[in-house]
Amino acid sequence: MKDKCNREIKHIRFSITSKCNYNCIYCDQEGFIPNTSELTVDEITKLCKILAEILNVTRIKLTGGEPLCREEIIQIIRNIANLHLYKDISLTTNGFQLYEKAEELFTAGLNRINVSLSSLKPEVYNKVYGSDSLDTVLKGLQKAKEVGFNPIKLNFVIMKGINDDELETMYEFCRKNGFILQLIELHEVSEAVGVNGDFYRTHYYDIKPIVEELESRAEKIIIRGSMQNRKVFVLPNSTIIETITPSHEFCMGCTKLRVGCDGNLFGCLYRSDLGRNIKEALRDHHSLSKYEQIVKQVVDSREPYYK
Repeated sequence: MKDKCNREIKHIRFSITSKCNYNCIYCDQEGFIPNTSELTVDEITKLCKILAEILNVTRIKLTGGEPLCREEIIQIIRNIANLHLYKDISLTTNGFQLYEKAEELFTAGLNRINVSLSSLKPEVYNKVYGSDSLDTVLKGLQKAKEVGFNPIKLNFVIMKGINDDELETMYEFCRKNGFILQLIELHEVSEAVGVNGDFYRTHYYDIKPIVEELESRAEKIIIRGSMQNRKVFVLPNSTIIETITPSHEFCMGCTKLRVGCDGNLFGCLYRSDLGRNIKEALRDHHSLSKYEQIVKQVVDSREPYYK
């Protein structure tokens, strides 16, 4: 299914809970604030099946809040895997509970993980995440690697005056461990969760010079056209760095449909107000064509945020 800008929906980003055990200084709450209770496990499973059948998508990413704070996370992943409709099931996490849950997650059918790691310095990590748990997360990363997760991506949000001096350290850490670094430019949060303009103005770091430097160093550059036109740099030492920059080009390459933990479907991190909640429809057991009408309405509401 394509939107009015001829962008085909290829990925689902599904928040399964708004709960989180961290207090990140750049949190965007996935672009929305829930209005009702979380979807049940059965409702999540049903909606995943409906979206796969309507949109013919095979990739889904589970998010939060912190998805590992959802008690039924293993069952949710197992249910989605058992649909045999998704070839790629991934999850983004702060990694705090990764050590104890990595093996169960992998066995349940989770294919990949993204772990938020914006510093390797304990004091900076604590400042960014409001949690003195860097060692716990690093231990969890090694456990995830041991049980078979591959690739493992690290989300590094670069912030001026906070962690902008750690880039080379992160490059080397990823090289040694075989992780992929996702270098993320700080963005202004959506109107749905309020705009912290002062924080953005103080700590925004333009990554264009970094991208240019990576272009000069890389032995290979890949454009992920199916994933918001992201640039992926492969350095001579085999380090892989992916850059994520909110921009017009980023929006024009967007292929995501977002699902809030309360059943709100929306097409843009910044415009959850254009979404539509599907929870009641799920409980009414409509035909697939009825659900298709709802999804089509949401997809048609999508328009590039950056003009």
